[in-house]
Amino acid sequence: MPRPTVAAVHADIAERFAKRMGRFQAFFLNWIKYQNNSDRLFHAVGDTGENYLQYRLGRGDVVESQGILQIVLDYWQPEKPQRVYEFLNHEDQDGNGIWHYLADTLRESEGIDTLKMARTLLSLDVDFSKRNKQGISPLCKMLVPEPRWRSVNALIQTKHLSIENIDRSIAEKAKDDAKKAVMMSSLFKGDLTDNRGLLSQHVLKQSLSPQADRSQRDATCRLFFDYIDPQDGSSAFFKLITVASHGMFEDLLRLLMRNTEETVLAMGPPDVVTKKAYRQVLICKKLLRRDGRGEGILFKGLQADKHQHLRKLCSLLLNDEVCVKKLVRGEPVRQPITVDPQSPAPTNPLLSILLQRDSDGNTVFHHAMLLGNQAVLEGFFYGLPSNDIYAIITGAANGSGITLSDLTDPETAKAKLVRAVKIGLLAKSSAQTMLAAVEGITKDARSYILKKIEEIESLASDTKGGPPVAPNFDLSKFTASLTATGAAGARAAQRPAVAR
Repeated sequence: MPRPTVAAVHADIAERFAKRMGRFQAFFLNWIKYQNNSDRLFHAVGDTGENYLQYRLGRGDVVESQGILQIVLDYWQPEKPQRVYEFLNHEDQDGNGIWHYLADTLRESEGIDTLKMARTLLSLDVDFSKRNKQGISPLCKMLVPEPRWRSVNALIQTKHLSIENIDRSIAEKAKDDAKKAVMMSSLFKGDLTDNRGLLSQHVLKQSLSPQADRSQRDATCRLFFDYIDPQDGSSAFFKLITVASHGMFEDLLRLLMRNTEETVLAMGPPDVVTKKAYRQVLICKKLLRRDGRGEGILFKGLQADKHQHLRKLCSLLLNDEVCVKKLVRGEPVRQPITVDPQSPAPTNPLLSILLQRDSDGNTVFHHAMLLGNQAVLEGFFYGLPSNDIYAIITGAANGSGITLSDLTDPETAKAKLVRAVKIGLLAKSSAQTMLAAVEGITKDARSYILKKIEEIESLASDTKGGPPVAPNFDLSKFTASLTATGAAGARAAQRPAVAR
């Protein structure tokens, strides 16, 4: 006996419902009880092998579909639970299940009824990540090209969604690892911008739970630290630091440290010194990354006014030369490890991040000073020896040749900005923006820098009878690299100024 067709079942339902008044769900309950309609509904298939619920979703009849799903559960589940399982796990000729049809509907609109259906299917453990014959999963449809955040949040609330699900779903559309990195970075930056970071918080908490394994932690670390957006060179971490609460930021750093420790142990360091060095190198790989403007994570945190985050980040890095022990003619010899070859302190993790410069040659010290933020300046200087502080204040100039000490005197800063514009190192609009910032520097910030200079010079005079000793970084390398920064500034002279 041939199976009934979806078209015939739908024609019967539409004809009978047209003669009734009231809600569709109440009508459908009466219809399914009538004669053999329950069996007809269960066995009916459409032209592409879809069942009736899939057919109605395909038509966009969301309210009716929600009613059909609820009645099917109420009517079949007590006596025929196997029928419910088969009906909801049915696939059409292309391997599309109920979630595929629902995901197509969700891409058009996310209403109360579609979200109710999603939660019902989740409660019944109907798989939302099973691929069709084209290799596409329903989750992929919900995430690409534009994430359906309300639906994703429904998956989060039921604790079904994991980083592995997301990773596999994005891979279905990505052609290679580079494309996948771009799509993952874009997805989670969008979550932090448009979805209050709910997805990011979810995957973070999952990766830190006792049930999480190392592969899950590795995937979450790659997500936040290693996947780079080619448009601006930034990672999701750059966006996260600007919006993360204290708790969320602490979770991320806990994940970073645990992942680092697991990686170091797998490397099998022969001694404590080597283990410490490997740990710093791995952390530096994450934290020293910079975007297309040359700005690192400290710049992003400073711009977002996340002072506690900045102090925490700096505390993770060693203010010393990173070394390992190598045997030379049978004797252990300390051998420095380079963590940032472009830095004037290439083997010192903390100085490497503090001395990073943006495309205009400004360090985070310049930015903090221009913001008149004495507390941040004190935080960055905390723990540094006086000779390093003195060199940073008086010798670490930006691309226009302006040091922190120059910023204490608007006239000196103005003269150097005028010169930089004349020789093509800086756009006039950028110089005007910076000059306005210089004039707005607070009196307290200026006094703090001048007082620091006076204290350090006085200390050096009392102890050695001369100027402060040379810093623990190569100031000449810092100055020499201004040539490259100046070239970048000259190229940027045609670009409009960006307000910071």
